[in-house]
Amino acid sequence: MSADHARHEGLGRILAFTITAADVESAAAAYADWLGYSIEETGRVSPQLASHWGAPAMVGRRWARLRPPGDAEITVRLVEQAAVPGAPLLSHGWNAMEVLVVDPYELARSFEASPFRVVVPPRPLPFDPGLHAMQVIGPAGELLYFTSLPTDREVFDLTPARHRVDRPFIAILGGPDMSAMLGFYAQELHTRVLPASLVNVRIVNDTFGLPADARIPLGIVKLPRDYLIEVDEYPVQSRPRARREGELPGGIAMVSFAYSGAPGLVVGAAGEWLELVSPI
Repeated sequence: MSADHARHEGLGRILAFTITAADVESAAAAYADWLGYSIEETGRVSPQLASHWGAPAMVGRRWARLRPPGDAEITVRLVEQAAVPGAPLLSHGWNAMEVLVVDPYELARSFEASPFRVVVPPRPLPFDPGLHAMQVIGPAGELLYFTSLPTDREVFDLTPARHRVDRPFIAILGGPDMSAMLGFYAQELHTRVLPASLVNVRIVNDTFGLPADARIPLGIVKLPRDYLIEVDEYPVQSRPRARREGELPGGIAMVSFAYSGAPGLVVGAAGEWLELVSPI
């Protein structure tokens, strides 16, 4: 898989997150019961899809496609795969799915007896107290950010939630080299990027044992309205993500994007998988 052919006008909106789950059925039920997502379709990975992924061991694995409330076109795809050792933030690649919510404080209280485990409680974000967010480990071991946006002003042309738990809107990418990560999107995919600034990201500090006031470089890949990629530069002790032969990367395996160039699967500078889909 190579990004050499991807020379065009840039990435479009996010279409889907693909997350590996040891038990697809129970993870899908958790999204339905606790987040209000609908289970739109289930099936098994076909030889054609496994070939598209370059992951022959995935043939026959269960999958489920989930849709958030309302008319959102983005989906979440759960695919059956045993957990790969290592915490989500200890490896390079897609490390979190950020989801719009109305009230993260209320949502955190509702999670007390759920398969969703709050690891960083809701709080105002240090760089903009009008944004409130928490970090949660989901039923498949995936890292989720649940974020509310201010309703009296726009932030990065992002639309606030209309439902208690709304759609995913930001893909969180982590890796060791900010210049290489942003450069891949700017130079290979011709997508606008915003320079990195130093930001306090508590879950990164907690995961890597950094001081509470430590800051990491954080950059932005600017997608069309309502979607972003956040790019975090991780400390030197971070490592490439483990992947078993013939399978997908563990955790958030790939993110699918609308793309006006040739469709396919490409790999970014941090080892992240991008599924490029021609617009309909």
